[in-house]
Amino acid sequence: MFRRVATSFFRLSQQCGVQFRLVCTLERRRLLASVAGIQLGAATAVAISDKQLLKKPEWYQHAVLRLEKVLKKTSKYGYIESQEFLDEAYDVLLRVSDLENTEILWRLARVLVEKAELSKSEHEKEAFLKEAAEFSTKALAYEGATPSAGAHKWHAITLAKLAHYQKEDRQAEIREHLEKATQIDAADPHAWHLLGLSYFKTKHYKEAIDCFQKAEEVKPNFSPTNLCYLGAAQKATRDKKAAIESYKKAMALPVKTKTDGRAKLDAKKALSLLKVKPEEYAPVEDIY
Repeated sequence: MFRRVATSFFRLSQQCGVQFRLVCTLERRRLLASVAGIQLGAATAVAISDKQLLKKPEWYQHAVLRLEKVLKKTSKYGYIESQEFLDEAYDVLLRVSDLENTEILWRLARVLVEKAELSKSEHEKEAFLKEAAEFSTKALAYEGATPSAGAHKWHAITLAKLAHYQKEDRQAEIREHLEKATQIDAADPHAWHLLGLSYFKTKHYKEAIDCFQKAEEVKPNFSPTNLCYLGAAQKATRDKKAAIESYKKAMALPVKTKTDGRAKLDAKKALSLLKVKPEEYAPVEDIY
């Protein structure tokens, strides 16, 4: 969005000269100051009052409000599966991607990862993820003295997704960033789940169970996927009773994402293999 504003300004500057270009730069810096003043991870608010905003030009008001909307939505821990929003967010964030702002850059990486998830083209998926890796790497490079949980979390997610195409074992690096993310923001259940998943993939089941349970402690029953993996890790450690309980809980939860839908199908299959009758747990509903 900032870049969109700058682009409009630069077009006008060709007509109005150097003095106007200077004004553009000053206005852009004020907008950047607003970004720096946003308290992310809590209630998001642009650091400019409504009264002050109304005194600004219409393009400025529109720019701030669009940016605020995107920042709020991409601050949420859960995943986004709205193609329309992701396209808008990509447009808004890409226009300000040259501002060397960690909070902008990791959100841009996030949007690209989620666009990749929705794409049906393997070529396009890989392209989105490679672009996401560029932005997530930059986000960490500009992190500075104040650490960013989102930057570490989404860099880890990007690396994990890219591993499918690059055939590289980067689990240690992925885990390092997820551990950092949970240290910075211990209230993110998804980060705990992803950390547990990194342990699960390397068959460190005890550590995986600890992380999945921590995710449940932070936000009980937030995801069928977390409970399904918890059950799988418990089953791997031969704790059949606990595994069945976790699978049953997963089956009782509503589906919010495609991943949740797949997890509930996996839980149903696992319960069947464990000789649990369908009438003993909630039926699968609303699976994508």
